[in-house]
Order: sequence, then structure tokens, then C-alpha cells
Amino acid sequence: MKEKGSYRILYRYILVQFAQNFAVAFVFFFCIFFINSILLLVQRILLRNIDMMTMLSMVSLSMPQFLIYTFPFASLAASSMILGDLGSSNELLAIRSSGISLSHVYRPLIVVSIFLSFVTFLFADIVHPWASSQYEMRLRVLMQEMPTFEIEPNSVNTVGNIVLSNGQSEGNEIHDIVLLSQEEDGQSRTVLSDRGVLELIDSDNYIYSLELDSPHILLTEDGDIESYGLSSAEKATFFLDFSEQIPSLTSTSPLNLSSRDLIAGIREREGLERDGFRSWHEGREDSRLSVADAIASAARGDIARTALSERLATAAADIASYGEYPPRNSYSQYYKAELAKKFVLSAACFCLTLITLPLSMVRVKHGKLTGFAISLLIAVAYWYMIFAVQLRIFAIHSAPYLLMSLPDLAILAAALFLMFRFRRAR
Repeated sequence: MKEKGSYRILYRYILVQFAQNFAVAFVFFFCIFFINSILLLVQRILLRNIDMMTMLSMVSLSMPQFLIYTFPFASLAASSMILGDLGSSNELLAIRSSGISLSHVYRPLIVVSIFLSFVTFLFADIVHPWASSQYEMRLRVLMQEMPTFEIEPNSVNTVGNIVLSNGQSEGNEIHDIVLLSQEEDGQSRTVLSDRGVLELIDSDNYIYSLELDSPHILLTEDGDIESYGLSSAEKATFFLDFSEQIPSLTSTSPLNLSSRDLIAGIREREGLERDGFRSWHEGREDSRLSVADAIASAARGDIARTALSERLATAAADIASYGEYPPRNSYSQYYKAELAKKFVLSAACFCLTLITLPLSMVRVKHGKLTGFAISLLIAVAYWYMIFAVQLRIFAIHSAPYLLMSLPDLAILAAALFLMFRFRRAR
């Protein structure tokens, strides 16, 4: 029997290989999740006059939400690549031929996957909520200091459905103004003015006031040239709402809360849901009692049949208005789903590593490349399952925690099935 110390070289070798492959996979998946969002961040939020340090700070604070998904998929790819490589180079065969069980190859992978599960939960439950609050706070300060329109002489600015063209400018005072906007109802508005002053009046919702001197306003209907309205005034104030044009990667939604805050939110909303259940049952019971009272009154001859029919129809309509099932608090489901997702994505590091272990029982060509390709297929399937159960969370009111756990349970079941199948085949 070999001593424990004799496996240290094997464990060290596997851990080093895992670390190298994990670094490559981590960069790959991080770029997939992060690059597109960071481009939108730079394009729409960090629009103008932002120094490099501020930009890096905002980018850093937006990273944790992507790391929650990067860790599980990187651990999956790293494990697949190392087992595929060991198999294709016959190193696993050599290990088995020397009398070492494959369980000693699995142990360091399982241990490191459990460690990564804890790291993922740390990011999901502590780092991400903190970064989210810091990001939102700094974004508000940044937007208060930075105007949405960069007022420069003889410039044209476009934000959403608003276009502002101006001539000379001094601070917030602008001249030769042409303001174009497209309303949701299809109406177009054109405003002309010789002078105006643009000021931020609501820093929380990013609403500006534009005070114009002697404006001329033209209103037209979309696609109808003959339908228009023309007016003028000595003074006019327009309010420009840019709240929908300021994207934020963070918010106070359950997605960015810690597990402690989510549990508190669940308890609060469960209380509201219980109150709703009570009102629902009491309302239905009152409607049924009114039916019984109407029938009893008719039996005593207190009311006519016509009145009885009317009361029964009214009571039936009341009962039908309550529906077949009691009302559910959708936000309670949302909170429960987000709480479960923290644990599900954290445990995914372990579950996704387990499903790669059957690779050690087959020999494939181009092991590292094949292992990475297999990991991509599994990652896509897992991502689809996560997305699918999140879509169903509001449709299936019972057992939201079990529903969110289905992707991990499916991966575990597949891993156990493949391990059993390949062992029997050998």
C-alpha cells in the first residue's frame, strides 16, 4: 500500500495543470460575458470627459456580476482540458498501470472545485452586492458632475430620440437652437429659438430644463405632412428626460442583493402574500355566504325569484372574479429565485467538474482541444437550462428553490450516469 505522501507529486502536477488551463478558460469566458457589456458601458455611460482612473474604477465595479458565471464555466473547461490531455497522451494509462487508482486523479479536481464553489458564493453574496451599491452611488455622482449633453460651440448632440443643434455657447447658455424630438405616439416636434439655458434640475432621474427665448414650435404627425401645428411664445420651458437613456449595470433589484437581504425581502413578501391569501379566502367565503343567504331568503318568501336570480348572478360573478387559485406575490418568487441562484451557480463549479470525470475513462484525439470543445457544449446546455428555469419561475409557483436547482441536479444525474456507464463498459 502506498503512503499518502507518495501521491503529493501527482496531486501537485494535476493542480498545476488545472491552474494553467483554468487561467486560459477564465480569460475566454470572462471576455464572452464582459466585453460586450463593457463596450456598452463605455459608449453610453462614460460618454465624455471621463478620466482614465474613473473609467477603470467603474469597469472594476461592474466585473463581479460576470465572475459569478465565469468561475463555474472556467472550472468546467479546465477539468475537461486536463483530463482530455492526460488521456490523449496516455498519462492516465501510465498512472493506472503503476497501480494508482483514478480516484487519486479525481481528488485534487474535486477539492479545487469545492474551493471555487466557495469563492463563487463569496463573489455572489458579498463582493457583487457591495460592488453594485458602489457602482450605483458613483454613477449618480458622476452623472451630476457630467452633463448628458456636451455643450460645445456649433455642435449637434443626440441622446435617444432627442437631437439638439446649437451655435455659439457659453457655459449652459446656448444660441441658435434647433431641438428635434420624436414622441412615442408618433408625433414629431421641432423647436427653434435664438437663445436658451440648459440646466440639470433632477440629478436622480437626470431631468433637464431648457428655457428658451421666443421659441417657434412645429408639431407634425408621423407620415402625415398635412397634419401639423405651429405656435410661438415669448418664453417657453421644455423638460428633457434622459432617465431611460442612462443604462446601469447595477440596481437595487433582487439580482444585486446579498442573501441576508434576500431572506429579509422574502419574509416581508411572504407576509404580504399571506395577507393576500386571507383576503382571497374571506372574499370567496363572503360570496358563497351571500348565495346561501339569497337561497334562504327565497325559501322564506322574503324575495322574489327575479331578485333571487339577480343576487345569484352577482354572487357567481364575484366568485369568478377571485379566480380558481389565490393570488401570488411575483416578487416573492423573484426573491426566492435569486436566492437559490446564488447557491446553484456556486455549486455549479463542483457539479460541472464532476461531469468531466468520465473523460478519464475514454481516450480522445487532441485531448486538450477536444476537452475544451466538450466543455463549451456542456456550458451552453447549462446556460440554456439556467435561462429556461428562470423563465418558468413565475409560471410555476410551488417549490421555486427546487426549480432553480434543476440545472445542477441534471448535471449531477448525467455525471453519475456516465460514470456508471463507462465503468460497466470497461
